[in-house]
Amino acid sequence: MQSSSYKIPSLYMSQYDLNKALELSTNILKRDILQKDADGFCLINELCEKIKEIDSSLSYINNFHIVELYFKEKRRKILISGTDKIKYKDVRYVQPPEILYFGTTDTLANKMRQYGIRSITKGYIKIYDTPEKAALFAKKFAGDKNKIIIFIIKALEAFSDGFKFSTFQDGEYIVVRLDKQYISGEISI
Repeated sequence: MQSSSYKIPSLYMSQYDLNKALELSTNILKRDILQKDADGFCLINELCEKIKEIDSSLSYINNFHIVELYFKEKRRKILISGTDKIKYKDVRYVQPPEILYFGTTDTLANKMRQYGIRSITKGYIKIYDTPEKAALFAKKFAGDKNKIIIFIIKALEAFSDGFKFSTFQDGEYIVVRLDKQYISGEISI
């Protein structure tokens, strides 16, 4: 009888590469090798270049690899700002409320219903504690003809299944992705 285990998809070519990138990037950030801005952040692009300089077998990594790396690793103390800045600091992984909300447009909703919610630009998604906050987020991307769709997310169930949620702002949660089974309904606006 064969045993099967579920493996969360990764941008890394292997677990070995992921582990190497984790160790190298954490050491680089801890040692203050990279130039930092006034808030203590360095550029993720520069971190990627330094990793590639140290280990050429990781020449394929980019910003998305770094974002994925630190949202999956709960023991590190890394803070990511947007998609381009990173610093060594405590990340607050939290247990989310039972239900959260994700705002999008009707043009993107069908793919999300089919494949789950993933960001194609940032490496993480933002979900909110109220439908109103999710709608405000979605309105940033909606054109005049787009309809706003608010997905109702079973956040606590996703958390129980191993998804890691962080928060840096009241009412706003960040997660790398959400699979379609965690969408429990929707509201059209």
